[in-house]
Amino acid sequence: MSDQVYLRIAENIDKGIQTAPKANGDLSKAFIAFLKIVYTPEEADLVQHLSMFKSTSVEELADASGLDVDKIKEILSPLKRKAAIEGTYKYRLPSIPTLLNLHMFYPDIKPDDLEAAKLYQDFFIKEKFYKYYGTSVKGTPVLRSIPIEQSIHPEEKTYTAEEAHAFVRGLETEDLALVPCPCRTRTEKLDIRECKDRLPVANCVFLGRAAVRFEELGLGKRVTKEQAIAYIDEVVELGLIPTTDNSIEGPHGIMCMCCGCCCSNVRGRTRWDNPTAVRPSNFLPRAGDECILCGTCVDRCFLDALSLDEDAGRSVADPEKCIGCGVCTVTCPEEALKLHRFERPEPTFETGRDLIMTIARDNNRP
Repeated sequence: MSDQVYLRIAENIDKGIQTAPKANGDLSKAFIAFLKIVYTPEEADLVQHLSMFKSTSVEELADASGLDVDKIKEILSPLKRKAAIEGTYKYRLPSIPTLLNLHMFYPDIKPDDLEAAKLYQDFFIKEKFYKYYGTSVKGTPVLRSIPIEQSIHPEEKTYTAEEAHAFVRGLETEDLALVPCPCRTRTEKLDIRECKDRLPVANCVFLGRAAVRFEELGLGKRVTKEQAIAYIDEVVELGLIPTTDNSIEGPHGIMCMCCGCCCSNVRGRTRWDNPTAVRPSNFLPRAGDECILCGTCVDRCFLDALSLDEDAGRSVADPEKCIGCGVCTVTCPEEALKLHRFERPEPTFETGRDLIMTIARDNNRP
């Protein structure tokens, strides 16, 4: 089979909110090769009739493909089991985050995993698709930093959506699941994970329908809200940054636990030319007189946002670099460093729909 069918799939993906990976304005050859790993020729011949948004029934697929319904169900079944399509009675292409990470939600190395990871490095990093993944073309961030309660000064007022514990407790859904972080899993499989000696691969917390879906796929471990909160506290103490969808109200799909060397979003700020990736919280760390200039907070900051000011006798934060995650505060030996309110000009969107519609407009999607 020629590349034409895979090009059609890529073109359908390119009509989505986040667009498809490109190189010099054309659809990325590395991404086309990636699609060939995801879909066999027989599967691709059918998947070319699916879109990112409009769900298509089996009967509609039969009309479009000329295949009978039983054959279509036979082809779709393994694709559903590996999340390469979405839907139950009607089907659509998976979201960009799911598609790009299909081979990275589990720790063992299966056939094609390393090739998929190498192709991802090509189109995501070398061809700079990260600019359309972590933000819109105009810089609207998909995720935001969300600090935990103990990092915030007790005298500061917080709102439910601003702090991780209250955010989790306030979720309308009880469906939560721990799923291996695909970003660190990828670098682990490629044997290039820089944080290997300091941080575990760890998990993201999937929320709502995403949690149910990944539990069904055998890729997620269901947890209660209190178990999720305990897990978040555990990995923050190790040094990982909690982030979530850049909206106050749902639907929310994920809480990522990010490092600065592997994360597909945070690396926009730490490694790549995408300085608005991850919307900062409305807090900034400020040290009190108890600061002993030990440098613990400086060492823990992925963003290089903290420095020691010997004249002032304390650590200080650069508000242009800091995302207000609070990771720097939780292991301060003197408990001298806490987050204080610092209002940011960038908006946190009221609803998930507002966020999606803004990214769509930024990317010139109808």
